[in-house]
Amino acid sequence: MQTQQHPSTGDRLGRDDNEVHAAVRFAVLAAVAGVALLIVAAQWDSTCKGAMSIDTVACGAPQLTILAFGAPLILLAAGIWAFVRTYRVWRDHGVWWAWQGAGWFLMILMFVTLTMGAPIAAPILAR
Repeated sequence: MQTQQHPSTGDRLGRDDNEVHAAVRFAVLAAVAGVALLIVAAQWDSTCKGAMSIDTVACGAPQLTILAFGAPLILLAAGIWAFVRTYRVWRDHGVWWAWQGAGWFLMILMFVTLTMGAPIAAPILAR
């Protein structure tokens, strides 16, 4: 036989809560921003080959390094924010697990974009 918990305790699993919607929305928007920057970086890097490689203003070391590591930094900051939000919602006895899931999703995506973005800056950093 299951015991009923008071509505103010527990994690309110199964109840409609705005925290779940907010966490999903935040994770999706942060992931789209990070992946979009990675796509822009890859496109930008592809123009720095051949005859276009003489353009040091657009294809210099600082520009390519920022482009290569911009997406992982966006996702790292978003993941840290999601974990901070996890603690705050947990402290207020809200539905915290959605924010924790968003944080882990963003951290994993950060590592994926880091491995994909590193080749963009590798020739520059190897100099």
